[in-house]
Amino acid sequence: MGILDKVTAILPWRSERRDRPPGRAEAQALRDDLDRWLQQVMDDPWGRPGASDLRWVPAVSMRETDDELVVTAEVPGLDRDDLALSITPAGLMIRGEKREEKEDKRKGVYVSESRYGSFVRTVPLPPGLDVDRATAQVKRGVLTVKFPKVAARPGAHRVPVGT
Repeated sequence: MGILDKVTAILPWRSERRDRPPGRAEAQALRDDLDRWLQQVMDDPWGRPGASDLRWVPAVSMRETDDELVVTAEVPGLDRDDLALSITPAGLMIRGEKREEKEDKRKGVYVSESRYGSFVRTVPLPPGLDVDRATAQVKRGVLTVKFPKVAARPGAHRVPVGT
């Protein structure tokens, strides 16, 4: 039994291939699986919860009503002083910075933990919004930005095209 057979035998998602000798496609699939596994180990070597928080980017949703466009972003633990919003040609740019420091001093125990992370997220905006009248608020860890739609010019209207 070769090394490929031994390794393939312990990989549960490749167990269905045990009945025939490994070929070029199976060897490539095994290599791809090992590459993915090694990449995970390199990204988070200890498998610690919270280790991936350094790459955190808030989840964003966008919904449209007849009068406005509403963008919401989940920003737990951040308040208005931790956020900066700007309108760029690419859309709404949300910048945030999270600093958290904790100290625990008890008899015979001293623990000091700190966590830092920043993010930038750009949300593309459709045309037809009045970005000068946009409003934003943060409440219970959710950032809500509302963009009113531009009203049609007075006297302007669509002309239907007939056949």
